[in-house]
Amino acid sequence: MKKLILLTILFSFLACNESASKKINTDIAQNEISKDRKYAEITFDRIFHDFGNVNEGDMAKTVFTFTNTSENDLYIVDARGSCGCTVPKYPKNIAIKPGKTGEIEVNFDTTGRPNLQQKMVKVSANTSTGGEMLRIQAFVNPINK
Repeated sequence: MKKLILLTILFSFLACNESASKKINTDIAQNEISKDRKYAEITFDRIFHDFGNVNEGDMAKTVFTFTNTSENDLYIVDARGSCGCTVPKYPKNIAIKPGKTGEIEVNFDTTGRPNLQQKMVKVSANTSTGGEMLRIQAFVNPINK
């Protein structure tokens, strides 16, 4: 009985070690593959915009300008606002050549959103980090009803 318990413990230990070594080897292989990928780099003129005070019901708009600061083509595959009131317009899946610039227009609908508002736009691109987060902020003066 004691031998059976010892054998079970020994096999469990060996199975755990084998899994761990496989995981380490897989992680190393993934890192090698990542080194071979050709990422782009996106640099924004700014990543935050404060609209200041705006009146409820207004459509606030700003433009974030970016530059491809790499030697590879940049592709923006998606840009999403943190809520339906924040809508970005962007050059979807269009090659931005190295050194070229582009724009992401962000429209913020203040209807039904009084007081301090902070929203984000997640930009997904073929960069090593997967993209960038843009932020907007406004103090929305409520409509007096």
